[in-house]
Amino acid sequence: MQNSNTHLVFLTPGFPECEEDSTAIPALQVYLKALVTFAPYLKITIITFQYPFTKQKYYWNGILVVPLNGENSKFKKIIIWKKAYSLLKKMHFQQPITALHSFWIGECSFIGELFSKKYNIKHIVTAMGQDVYKKNKYAYHLKKSNATLVTLSHHHQTALFTNHTINSQIIPWVLDENNFPNLKENKIDILGVGSLTSIKNYTLFVEIIKNLVEIKPNIKVEIIGNGTEYAKINQLIETYNLKNTIQLKGKLSRKKVLEKMSISNILLHTSSYESFGFVFLEALYSGMKLVSFDIGFSTAIPEWKIGNSKETLTMNCLSFLDQKSRVKQRNRIFNLESVLIDYLTLYHGEIN
Repeated sequence: MQNSNTHLVFLTPGFPECEEDSTAIPALQVYLKALVTFAPYLKITIITFQYPFTKQKYYWNGILVVPLNGENSKFKKIIIWKKAYSLLKKMHFQQPITALHSFWIGECSFIGELFSKKYNIKHIVTAMGQDVYKKNKYAYHLKKSNATLVTLSHHHQTALFTNHTINSQIIPWVLDENNFPNLKENKIDILGVGSLTSIKNYTLFVEIIKNLVEIKPNIKVEIIGNGTEYAKINQLIETYNLKNTIQLKGKLSRKKVLEKMSISNILLHTSSYESFGFVFLEALYSGMKLVSFDIGFSTAIPEWKIGNSKETLTMNCLSFLDQKSRVKQRNRIFNLESVLIDYLTLYHGEIN
């Protein structure tokens, strides 16, 4: 499998602007760092279509990143596509591309598919979230393609097939376990982590806490994240007189999020949809218990209670709160080496 001529090109809408940027697509960051360590013979180039907002090439952990500076502008979209295609041609001429790996079913997979068909190159597309929804017209271009589609969980895989009749292989994300602080005594009873948007459903989160406070008046709750519904959630907390119970912490660095997890008991996740749920991996490895709907890679383990309504989520939280304190233990769900081998097999395998 090892080949010093292996040239992988990754296509993504966005990428961290520097190595210190820990919040931009953390799952992809972890994967790429692990990949270059596991397979140092690879030549990897990243083309990022929209973000960061610069045209200046730079290196990220030894990987060349070429930003096209689309700036999320619909007026620049066609220009950016032409730039990406032209750049791929130039790269392929300089050193033949072994495989293209596109992230999200979107503009990156669209350009990647056009180029891979023209030059008979392997194309892997990793769906990342709501891009498997029926309304995504980019999926049409993958229906009769030779691309290999990757989804992140059984729920994700089912959604892609149900909505677009496209088969996929499940390859989950994994953690960089070296980034985690030591586990400590719990100081936060319930933690929420995620963007304050409608799909994350923090209105329900606050309503569940309101119910719990009637039984457990002294619980300590924090919400980490920012978003379009911040003001709405803040107002709801005031309306329910929960200012002394729930603290809105805003956006924090990933390091600080993991520190918060290390001193927290329960992750309450009220999102109505997750393709995978990277935050679940982080919470379990931080020794936390989980309460959520049946979303992402939801798994039947004692530390994870799955509900289907506000009432069941409330009762699940209460059940965990009533448990006697115990020594916290890390939970590892997926194996890093298996994930890397699965992707390397796709990169080096035959074209479908």
